[in-house]
Amino acid sequence: MKFFHRITALLLAGVMALGLAACSSVTPEDAETYIQGLLDASYLGQYDPEYLELADITEEESRTEDYEWNTAAEAEILREYLAIQSTDASIQKSVDLIKEIYARSKYEVGAASKLEDGSYAVTVSVQPMDILVRYTSQTDLNQVWQDILTEHGVTDQAALDAMSGEEYMVLEDAYAAAVLDGIRALLPEMGYGPEQSAVLQLQLEGDTYTLVGTDWQHLDSMMIDYSG
Repeated sequence: MKFFHRITALLLAGVMALGLAACSSVTPEDAETYIQGLLDASYLGQYDPEYLELADITEEESRTEDYEWNTAAEAEILREYLAIQSTDASIQKSVDLIKEIYARSKYEVGAASKLEDGSYAVTVSVQPMDILVRYTSQTDLNQVWQDILTEHGVTDQAALDAMSGEEYMVLEDAYAAAVLDGIRALLPEMGYGPEQSAVLQLQLEGDTYTLVGTDWQHLDSMMIDYSG
């Protein structure tokens, strides 16, 4: 029996409303299965059949709406953080890197608690990944850019100003590749910060359960440590 189905995407969250027929009964185990499945789909690209049934979506839909959406969104955050221009090459490289990082995610879904209003609260424990902190603590991004300029024979601002837009974007792609490859090289020695917890609420509104978007954003911000 399908307890849940997708309704609409929440802005900046990649999570969905869960339609529930009023005569149905959602158990704490259903809530836990849904959250576990959503996390596994969004971060690991793994699609549990029970989650797919609860969400009333296919594996392909989950791959697109959960995994590809989530990794693309995080890759955009990564590019902005590292001052990487979004070109076709840098977008693909950053998404591929985020997928490699997310494959090492560590999280644990706790027991679901039913609230007085019929909603469910599910605690998720996360061990933040420190790869960005490691990279930025040992790398001067300005120096990476200067090295790219030197490698391409750009010795002063006048030479840089004289470049065409196409020539300049070659430099940007080279910078992106150097930075992203530098982060990727640290994957084998990546560590984890102290465990943190977030509560995800499946809010009951009428006969519909909705995963609160701000809760998801809070949890998502824990996965990769950007600040140390």
